[in-house]
Amino acid sequence: MRKFLISVALVSTALTAVPAMAQMSGQAYAQRGDHRGWNRGGPSRQAINELLRDLSRAEARIDRAPGISRREAAGLRRQAQHIRFRLNASLRGGINHREFASLRMQVNRLEARVRFERNDRDGRRN
Repeated sequence: MRKFLISVALVSTALTAVPAMAQMSGQAYAQRGDHRGWNRGGPSRQAINELLRDLSRAEARIDRAPGISRREAAGLRRQAQHIRFRLNASLRGGINHREFASLRMQVNRLEARVRFERNDRDGRRN
């Protein structure tokens, strides 16, 4: 009986100490100034929205550019669709700076390729 009472006392002490420890870790988190919440260490929501805007702008330029043939436009649309797919997949699992930088570089390359295809004046794919 004595062993049973001692084990009950130990368990009850441990159960009361766990919430206190959790509260302390939360206070340490707040004191550290780490208030980024959903995205610790990744890009900000504003940066992601800007990337999406740039991608949408590039897609709109593909559709309305006068010097791009249908075949060139299809390749550019496919590349934009691939970037959008990768961005959505990364956002589902949480995006870090490396993934974001890679996607930013791909959008920049797509925009440059749209400019090049619009100004090459050949009407065919290179």
